[in-house]
Amino acid sequence: MDTQLALERMQAQSTPVCKLCGGKEFGPGPGGRLGKDQRGPHCLACGSLERQRVGARVLQELHGGDLEWRRALLLGTEHGADPRWFAHCDAAPSVRAGSLPDALAGYGAGSIDFIGMIHMFEYLDRDREAFARLLRLLSPRGVLQVGFADPHARPWTAIQVGPPGSVRRWYGRDLGRHFRCDELGVEMRVHEAADPVTGMVLPVHMFHHQP
Repeated sequence: MDTQLALERMQAQSTPVCKLCGGKEFGPGPGGRLGKDQRGPHCLACGSLERQRVGARVLQELHGGDLEWRRALLLGTEHGADPRWFAHCDAAPSVRAGSLPDALAGYGAGSIDFIGMIHMFEYLDRDREAFARLLRLLSPRGVLQVGFADPHARPWTAIQVGPPGSVRRWYGRDLGRHFRCDELGVEMRVHEAADPVTGMVLPVHMFHHQP
């Protein structure tokens, strides 16, 4: 762990504040889970966990002064951004298991400046098709921010077999190749940050069109 991440963890231990709502009270997560520093990861004010707060932290650090003009789309039920940060923001939960939200049909090509999603690709039946579809919605300056379930833990993407709505795959360090980023003209950048509450370090993936 580099010096900056170590510093972030120390700051998290001393002054835990939720990056999404500013809350300062936290409790155990699902199943009574505690964070790495034995602090409850669940924000009692907004309900966020580590992955949402890390997503918000990375977004603010990279684009904090460059969000207010953007039209945003937050997919799924977990959001690593506050809708108030954008000029316009829609939320689109998935209705059908294993598929992107039906509401995406109402958006034109290049009409969205920011798309955020957390732990959704793992459940999609046709993830590469969904990835390409989201890229078509992005404007030339648009950003697709994705929270994956710890892809650094494995070298290759592992396919799962199960009923609709179950986990379809666990992603690995081959993400760029898996989604054919070079072929699609997409740049992928990975940013790691510490959760300001528990100190847990998680990766956040940002995709955008190459100039």
